Amino acid sequence: MQQALAKFVPSASEPWDRARAAHLLNRAGFGGRPDEIDRIVRIGMDAAVEELVAIDRVPETTAPPDFSALRAAWAAAAALTPANSTERQRFEARVTAQRLDNQKLQELREWWTAHMLRTRRPLQERMVLFWHGLLVSGRPEVRLAETLYIQNELFRRMALGNYKALVLAICRDPAMLQYLDNESNRKGRPNENFARELLELFTLGIGNYTEQDVKEAARAFTGWTRRGYTFFFDARQHDDGPKTFLGRTGNLDGGDVVEIIFAQPAAARFLPRRLFEAFAYLRPEDEVIDALAEVFRASNFEVAPVVRAILTSRVFYSPRAMRTQVKSPVQLVVGAVRQLGLEDAPLPQLVRAMDLMGQALFIPPHVGGWPRGESWITTSTLLVRYNFSGLLLTGGMPGVARRAAVPPALPPEAARACEAARTAGEVTDRLVDRLVGRALGADRRRALVRALGASDAASPFALDGGESERRVRSALHLLMSTPEYQLA
Repeated sequence: MQQALAKFVPSASEPWDRARAAHLLNRAGFGGRPDEIDRIVRIGMDAAVEELVAIDRVPETTAPPDFSALRAAWAAAAALTPANSTERQRFEARVTAQRLDNQKLQELREWWTAHMLRTRRPLQERMVLFWHGLLVSGRPEVRLAETLYIQNELFRRMALGNYKALVLAICRDPAMLQYLDNESNRKGRPNENFARELLELFTLGIGNYTEQDVKEAARAFTGWTRRGYTFFFDARQHDDGPKTFLGRTGNLDGGDVVEIIFAQPAAARFLPRRLFEAFAYLRPEDEVIDALAEVFRASNFEVAPVVRAILTSRVFYSPRAMRTQVKSPVQLVVGAVRQLGLEDAPLPQLVRAMDLMGQALFIPPHVGGWPRGESWITTSTLLVRYNFSGLLLTGGMPGVARRAAVPPALPPEAARACEAARTAGEVTDRLVDRLVGRALGADRRRALVRALGASDAASPFALDGGESERRVRSALHLLMSTPEYQLA
């Protein structure tokens, strides 16, 4: 079984090279620039993976959002009663607080985007995005933006920690309690929404529990609610009668349900499969998941050992895995900005571009999260993905921003790629290396050379401003519109 998860050992025929180093940075983060890839090649796979996984060794200095004004607005609205205000005053106070909350949500979306762009812990932020798409909560069901930030920080704090502990924490998370209606789960009137998704989407999967198990789990979670921004256990609303859940009988509560879930064989396979599909490829072989399940059980459900096993495995660096994963909108946008050295790009426009591509942070389409794989590509989203390069290269993108009268400066990494190049072919190859990481077919390479205004790859090319910069932008736009660029 362990042979299915055999470690990748570099050899003369399969070296630890730039292609594999770039693959690691693409999947365990948001891509890397040439200098970052070269460094990963130098230190080797084991050291590189350990750097990514050992997130606590790297300091982060991003300041948290300030929610004080928003809290004050909600507190002021809550303080108004029929005894001290009119109905209109109470309505206007609520409207004001909600408007501020909506504004703060947008700030929060921009804050997280900036954090992904500038983080020194790329795997941590990649995991926060993974948890956001698995343990799903969001607007409009979650009415308080601050609770979404609290959940986002929970995912960051426990990004590579113990999954059983994270599941128990999400059972008590204010955003989740509101999103899946557990705040209305009361003795005698159980609400099954949270219990069902806990079993189906978070831990076991369909076929590993019964409808009666859902009903009994819902009873166990009665009284698990929130007060404002924190978890609250309402003993008066908790059903303390006997329950039978997955074969265990007793006066069970939510904590007992989580313990029983993780005693099931299916729990050891569920998360490893989702992690492998996120990092490597969809529909993995059963023997690969069996091997990862052994790692998961042996570590008492720690996430880091499973991720480490995936990122160092032969299958992770196999042809089935490399350059085969369609980039999510977040991966596409954040990766492009980092690759081109444009970390100061306007955040509202980046967030809007991701929205149009189908991935609105903190606004998931449903409890199942966002699509995966080829589902990201539709006739409408593909055009948006192709147009996105215009936002970075000319300042313009349909539905996001008008094209700037004066184009912004050429992206720093694009300019750097042209510095030492003497021919159109050299410029093309350097741009392809930065953005795609592998050679393109001859026809695509010729098209890029022509976009630079050259008749052939040997034609001289110098970046000297004006027309030459326009041609580099044209080549970049063409390159970022290729099928190859949509893959990581």
